[in-house]
Amino acid sequence: MVEVGKIKREFPKAEKHYDFNKYVAAFSIATLMFILGLTFGIYLMNEKVSAINEMQDSLKLEVMSIELQNILFQDNPCSDSVIPLEEKLEDITSRITFMENSLGKENKQVLEIKKYYSLIEVNHYLLMKNRKEKCGSDYNLVLFFYSNKDNELESEKQGYVLSNLKTKYTSDKIKIYSFDTGLDLDMIRTLIYFYNVTTAPTVIINEEKIEGFQDKEEVEKLIA
Repeated sequence: MVEVGKIKREFPKAEKHYDFNKYVAAFSIATLMFILGLTFGIYLMNEKVSAINEMQDSLKLEVMSIELQNILFQDNPCSDSVIPLEEKLEDITSRITFMENSLGKENKQVLEIKKYYSLIEVNHYLLMKNRKEKCGSDYNLVLFFYSNKDNELESEKQGYVLSNLKTKYTSDKIKIYSFDTGLDLDMIRTLIYFYNVTTAPTVIINEEKIEGFQDKEEVEKLIA
């Protein structure tokens, strides 16, 4: 009876010891998985940062190239060579959007690229305006003033509407130039003053201003 009693008293201790080993093993596995996940995450982050830095350097060169091409075409706005330049602008817009999504809209690198690109957009807008007047080109010129701070959701919705219209009509029919009203840039402040932009979003279509969010139907009414 004494021996049986001893066995009964020792059995729970063995079970507790067994449970403790399970907890240790589980904790070790979880820790290992966490370390592996963290290491992999850091690797992906470094790769992402490296890719973005390369994209930034590439964008700087392409933006400078576009600026020089704009200057060359000022003396010959009717040249068909202007068309590939528009395609390059659209490509850069997409890449800047990618940088915004990756680094954040308030990232210093992103803002600096946007400032320089905004100047190129103004230059190209003036080139297209001159081409329309001198060459009899038939397309709509659209200036889109948006904000990433005030009424950001409304600005995003307006951006989607304009993007859909551009897809529908193509760049042969509609040319859109987007400007962040929050950028610390004199040229944008000049445009805001010139067109008396007091809110975002604001859209200027062929010199006619519409304020606040406008749905697809309302915008299409102003497209010639």
